[in-house]
Amino acid sequence: MKRLLVIHPVRTKLILLFVFAFSVLFFETLEAQTIESLKEELTRLSDKPGYAKDTVYLNKANELGFMLAESNPDSAILFLDQQILRCQEANYKKGESEALKIYGNALQNKGEFVESIEYYTNSLTIAKSLSDEKLVPGILNNIGLVYYNLGNYTEALHNFFDAIKGAETTGNLNVKAAALNNVALIYFEQEKFEEAKSKYKEMLSIYQGIGNQGRVILAYNNIGDVELKQNNPVAALENLKIGYASALDLQSPEFIEMTARTMADIYAAMDSTELAEELYRRSIAIAEEKGYGVPYSHSLIGLAELYYKNQNFEEASIYANKGLEQAEKMGQTTQLRNANELLAKINEVMGNYQAALDNYKLFKLYNDSINTSLGQRLATSLEAEYEFSKKTLEFEKAAIRQQWLTFSAFVGLFTFLIILFLVYRNRNRLDKAYQTLKEKNNEIKSKNEELENTLAQLKLIQLQLVQSEKMASLGELTAGISHQLQNPLNFVNNFSEVTAELVDEMKDELQKGDAKTALGVVDDVKSNLGKINKYGHLASGIIMNMLQHSRINTGQKEFTDLNALAIQYLNLSFHGIKAKDKDFVSEFSHTLDPNLKKIEIIPQEIGRVLLNLINNAFYAVNERLKSNPNSYHPQVNVTTKWLGDAVEIRVSDNGNGVPEPIRDKIFQPFFTTKPTGQGTGLGLSLSYDIVKAHGGELSMITREGQGESGSEFIIKLPIN
Repeated sequence: MKRLLVIHPVRTKLILLFVFAFSVLFFETLEAQTIESLKEELTRLSDKPGYAKDTVYLNKANELGFMLAESNPDSAILFLDQQILRCQEANYKKGESEALKIYGNALQNKGEFVESIEYYTNSLTIAKSLSDEKLVPGILNNIGLVYYNLGNYTEALHNFFDAIKGAETTGNLNVKAAALNNVALIYFEQEKFEEAKSKYKEMLSIYQGIGNQGRVILAYNNIGDVELKQNNPVAALENLKIGYASALDLQSPEFIEMTARTMADIYAAMDSTELAEELYRRSIAIAEEKGYGVPYSHSLIGLAELYYKNQNFEEASIYANKGLEQAEKMGQTTQLRNANELLAKINEVMGNYQAALDNYKLFKLYNDSINTSLGQRLATSLEAEYEFSKKTLEFEKAAIRQQWLTFSAFVGLFTFLIILFLVYRNRNRLDKAYQTLKEKNNEIKSKNEELENTLAQLKLIQLQLVQSEKMASLGELTAGISHQLQNPLNFVNNFSEVTAELVDEMKDELQKGDAKTALGVVDDVKSNLGKINKYGHLASGIIMNMLQHSRINTGQKEFTDLNALAIQYLNLSFHGIKAKDKDFVSEFSHTLDPNLKKIEIIPQEIGRVLLNLINNAFYAVNERLKSNPNSYHPQVNVTTKWLGDAVEIRVSDNGNGVPEPIRDKIFQPFFTTKPTGQGTGLGLSLSYDIVKAHGGELSMITREGQGESGSEFIIKLPIN
């Protein structure tokens, strides 16, 4: 089971709150007393005879169990096993219910959510059997936390609202405030910011009334965070200033770090760089000292963003990498996405293009993961809203039936009036339900538009990656063409020099009056000029081929001689690799069908496919040659064949072949068998897409082993 941590209640901006319903002093007592002081008090109480059945002792033991569940869940479980037995032996049902609930808290903090449900259920059963049901709302709230962490928002909302209703009935303000906070968090994740803010304000009012300063700070922090999400940084800052001042007054490192980090986000949004930097550094210092992993990563990346905006790219890179390292330790997908996105921009500006591409790939990977998670949460949230609406309607119907029974008991005369009243009210409710449904439809339409925008962005990213692979192919072509171009240019230069010498010789003969010898020299000059013209045209042809390949693709198909295209790219590939690696050796040949007719294709695109496949073939034989230099003869062959209704091109090599486990992945984007830095993993994927776009097929046959090993890629293009 994947482990999900429930982080300490003041270490994140938006936080789920447990409830310790047994103690009326709630968190203010627990925060004032340390674990050691509770242990000392329990030791003192244990000196009294029969202490194990003393409710004062058992209540204090539950308080200690609660604090251990928050700070050291494993120790808490060992302690609570004994505590539950003590409460059972003392027949102290209230204490047993509380101990079972705290056991569930410890399991939640360990991420063992399914296991915690059993303990909460047993605790709830005992609590409902008591004459005083004050324990019930707190347990319902904690059960809601389990379902929230399991992603079941429907059950989570049911339990949170049942907890609120029960807390109002029993007058338990702490439970009500905690449950309101948890409902607000779900609204926040649903981007229902006004509803979330309303719940946080109710929570704030309750904690102000009971004087819980720590929870007041948390409420101001959460309200400010909602205001920031609503693009209202001024209002957000007003709330955070109150929370930050209270945190300093309370001298709580956790609350100071939390509010400093949120204020830094706000100042960064307002372009108040100096204030944002100061607060980020304060958050970083506290988080590093106290070991708050997620806040530490958040503030490091926030500080890096500030440096990036100020064009201080070296400092931005340092802090972004620190934030990335911390996010990797914590396994925080959101921070991993943010860090890689920022590093991609920084490395691009600094000219580290390969590192920028690597960061961008990771950003896309994490972003896709988050988008998938958000999509699942949206579906769950919509289901939760539907289920909760049904339950609300059930409560209202029950209330209506109770009113009808009450009034009908007094006098039948009012029955008709009551029915009319109910019909009228139900009609209004139907109208409201219709308006609500209409609003839901508009909301779904808005979400669809957002998804369409995201899809457009992904298509743009895909085009950028394709262009990157095209530039890599152009580099290979340029190297081959440069190597081929050098030979005719050498001939032109050499014959030009010889011709100049012949002209001088002809002048000398004419001055001597030897016309016959001069005419012989003229013939040599003419011959040389013909050769210069020949090799000049050859160089011009090579340049035209390069321009033809590198020009922007218009998408227009042309009737193309595939035999000529295959020979051209076979030579270009070999000379391109030879230009980069002087020690590279390989035999290559072509077997071309003389009956092959011209077919209509985009020559630049099919040429790019051929270049990718031939480059891969030369790479494969070169790798095998490195491990067996004496008895192995590398060989690459290109074959064309007319099939009547299609044309077939085969690129084969006698390399090591493709291993069985990865054959199914060979055409997947970003998958490469080459070492890091030597391949983008896009060549075969793009080649596959290009052939498909032409209505054709690209397949592979491969063999492994010491004997007849190698690979053969087959392009099949339809005539029409």
